[in-house]
Amino acid sequence: MRVTTAGTGLVCLLGNPAEHSMSPQLHTAAFAACGIDVVYVACAVTDVRAAVTGLDALGALGANVTVPHKRAVWEHVNRRTAEAELIGAANTLFRDGGAWMADNTDAEGVRRVLADDMGVGSDHSVVVFGAGGAARAIAVALGRLRARVRIEARRPEQADIVAALAQTVGARALPGGAAPDLVVNATPLGLHGERLPERYHDLADGQAALDLVYGPSPTPFVADARARGLPAWDGLGMLVGQAAAAFERWTGRTAPVDVMRAAAAAAAR
Repeated sequence: MRVTTAGTGLVCLLGNPAEHSMSPQLHTAAFAACGIDVVYVACAVTDVRAAVTGLDALGALGANVTVPHKRAVWEHVNRRTAEAELIGAANTLFRDGGAWMADNTDAEGVRRVLADDMGVGSDHSVVVFGAGGAARAIAVALGRLRARVRIEARRPEQADIVAALAQTVGARALPGGAAPDLVVNATPLGLHGERLPERYHDLADGQAALDLVYGPSPTPFVADARARGLPAWDGLGMLVGQAAAAFERWTGRTAPVDVMRAAAAAAAR
């Protein structure tokens, strides 16, 4: 049995909801593998300002931030990394000289999945559904891979902002109506079994799906694609990638990625 002491460090996940997250399993396994005395706790948070103040009062080592707080949290910290400033959202808080630093490791995490697992590059076209913090991170990742990108969202003005962000880091515009190689869900839809707008489920042969949502069961978007024999990925790969980068921010040590990947796979079963 794990024994905590007065010297045990604390890292929290701030989100709402938070109970679905597999981050506690990933980070608990990583801290144990590296012999680091830290506990990781997922917290359902409604007041972001109070949560950040509480982290400081408790002497926490760091935090992860998930929906719906990625854009709100960075307004309540002392400093932001260039990556967080670029994306306009934060998913990681770490200490820097006693002050909180807001960072974003999502783009780094999803770039690894896009490039290494899915083979996405400059010859690929991608449609991203969503315009929030997760969409901004994947837009940056796709831009750095020089993909052709179109952003679609319920608020067209927000989609235009995210599309412009993608282009500032190297993406090319995918014209409206052009069929993509890959469709990405960058919204929380699917977390509780919701379907995306039906046009995203109607994938054609040769297309692929990536859903940034993950859980014990495939989302309807992923399940529909797999039922048709099309390649489809959920958000577990991005979860591991961004978690590894966050672990390194907190500890200054190389993350045990294989351990974290195995923990994610076990939690997903």
